[in-house]
Order: sequence, then C-alpha cells, then structure tokens
Amino acid sequence: MDFERIYRDFTELARTGESADGSVTRLLFDKSFWEVARKTKAYMEGAGLTVWTDACGNVHGTWSCGVPEAKTVYMGSHLDTVKEGGLYDGMLGVVGAVEAFRAFLADPAEKRVNVHILATNGEEGNDLGGTFGSRAMAGLVDPDVPGYMEKAAAYGLKREDFDSVQLPMKDGLCYLELHIEQGSTLDKAGEQIGIVTGIVGLQRYGITVSGESNHAGTTMMEYRKDALVGAAKLIAGFDRMAREYGNSMVATVGTISVFPGAVSVIPEQVEMVLEIRNLSEERLDRFAADAVTMGRAIPDVETKFQPIVRKAPVRCDGRIGKMLEGLCLKEGYSFRKMPSGATHDGNAMAAKMPIGMIFVPSRDGISHNKKEFTPWEDASRGMQVLSGLLKKINSQGGLGSDYGL
Repeated sequence: MDFERIYRDFTELARTGESADGSVTRLLFDKSFWEVARKTKAYMEGAGLTVWTDACGNVHGTWSCGVPEAKTVYMGSHLDTVKEGGLYDGMLGVVGAVEAFRAFLADPAEKRVNVHILATNGEEGNDLGGTFGSRAMAGLVDPDVPGYMEKAAAYGLKREDFDSVQLPMKDGLCYLELHIEQGSTLDKAGEQIGIVTGIVGLQRYGITVSGESNHAGTTMMEYRKDALVGAAKLIAGFDRMAREYGNSMVATVGTISVFPGAVSVIPEQVEMVLEIRNLSEERLDRFAADAVTMGRAIPDVETKFQPIVRKAPVRCDGRIGKMLEGLCLKEGYSFRKMPSGATHDGNAMAAKMPIGMIFVPSRDGISHNKKEFTPWEDASRGMQVLSGLLKKINSQGGLGSDYGL
C-alpha cells in the first residue's frame, strides 16, 4: 500500500468543506456533502469500482469476482461530518475501504467474494435521524411515521425514494468498518488497534421536574419546592449510579431548560434529557428503572420520565474478531478488545449481516472537533489490518455455507 499517495487522496477528500479555522462541515445533503460525494465517486472509479449514488445520497462502489452465487463483503463508513468537525471521523473508513479493495484487487490470489463499498450520508445526527443513509439502505427508516415525510421533503426526498434505496443484501457475507476510536482508551494505553466487540445500546429519556415558583428573597429554604435543586440532585445521582454500575456504563444530561428562568424567581419546572449507553440492554433497562425510582425519592418535587430514543446494542461477529486478533499478532500490533461507545453505520448493517469493526487511536480522545487527529502511522496500521482481513475472508471464502466465517 502506497501510504504517501493514500495520504494525499485522503487529505483531498477530508478537507472538503474546510473552514479557515481548520474545522470541517459536511452536513446532510448540503453543498459540501455533494462536493465530497462527487470527489469520492471519482476516487472509487480510479480504484476500479463501478460507482453510483442512490436517492438518499449514499455513494456505492461495487465489484464482482465473477463467481456464480459468490457472497459480498460490504465495507465503508460515512462522508458527512458534524458541524465544525474534524478530518478523520468517517472519511478514514471510506478511504480505508477503497484502499483495502485496491490491495485486494492487486493480490494474485483467486477472488472468491464480491466487494461493495458504502460511503454513507447522514451518519451524524440530523433531522432525519442519525445513521440515516445506512438505515435507509437496510429498510429501517419508516417514512410513514407521522411528520417524517414532511421533514424528508425539505431535502427533496419522495416516498418512493425510500423504496428504491433499499438493498436486499441477501448476498451479504459481512460488513467491515475502519474508524477512529473517538475516545482516549487506545491513546492512553499506547495500544495500536481496537478490535470492537460491539456497539453500545442507547436510551434517551425526557425528564420533567416540577416544583413551585415563588419569590427568591422572601421564601425561606425550608419552604421551598425548587425544581432546579431537585434536578441537580437527579443529575448528581445519575453520575454516581453510572460509576457504581461500572462495566462501561455512561450517563449524561447534556441539555436542560429552567422555567420561568428569572434570576429572582425559584424555578418551578426543569426539563432535561438523560442519555445512557451500554453494551448490555438488560443493564440499560435496570439503570432506567433505578433512575425512575431515584426521581420518585427526591423530596419536594415531582419527576416524570418520558422515553424518547431506544437503540439496542449490537454485537460484532466473534469469528471476525478472532481473525483480527490473528492478524494483529502476525503483524506485531498491540491491540485491545473493546466496545464502541458511539453509534456507527454498523448498527444498521448488523440487521442484515455479521459486522466487524477496527478502531485506531484518537489523539487525546478528541473527536467531533477541529483538533481531531490520528497519526498517519496509526491510520496506516488500521488500513493494513482491514486489507489483511479482506484477503483472509476471501482466502477462506470458497462457496461453503458460512464462507469461512
């Protein structure tokens, strides 16, 4: 693999939508997204792929080995970014997939699998829901949900587009994705490769804490029903409980609104959102139940919990994980088996086929930020591992029922 040339190609693509301050913005269907989609199509074509774009903006690169009834290895990541994001999130996985295919094509070994590379649209949070492009391909978007098509129409989408974009994926052998970790675990441990065991489940709850507004100067402390104090106790309780749970449980309150919001009035109501993530759905459900119980025990206020989002955890395929371990040991790369705390396109792909993910370190754990950085030697290792995995799957592919997996 020519990593000097790959770096030039990566940089050309990743800097699409770059601002003067070095941040990058490519949002769902915006001008910069379509620009990077056009560039990516040309880049894929240059690698020998047949390229097309679907109605939801996903860019596809396909190649057939010519073997009847051969299965397909899907690979890829996303082209969009958050607002004022960095270079590596998503784009490294797109480039890694194309370069793994390029190395695969150049290898003299007999080809037994097809390849389908996906460069998706709308993986980051947006009006149509995160992992939009991959969910649309997997048939996991329901356009008949009240109000959904009104939002979709604002982006020029029609009802029939959601039918045309769906891929049967009955030929899917597996989905593979290279991604930056977006956390500090590998960086702090000095480890080179993360073998992802699963993608955590996510639950969000809207919480309303109700008290009683009154004069901030004349109402003594013992007579107060301060909704914000109750909310603060809950937030501190969530934090404490997540630490006690352990097992990579995380709990966050990242948005909060206070009413009436006057400096001299005791808050009457607080609205906030609790988000919890973990690889165990049972643990998530238990945490949520404990959170409700905690809310009921807060004195002087009333708390109500309303479910907003529920995404089940996804397990990566253990057989692919074993292959990755073997490749890392062969190359002398240090590695760790670890869950992904962020959601990815693999969440949707897992509904159709086994998935495998490779992480490379994020410097200081920074992501979704212009300071996002992965040293190129780390990125190169990840590409080599992905390339080796594709070749390994192909070599064990044959035409058996499990294709070596």
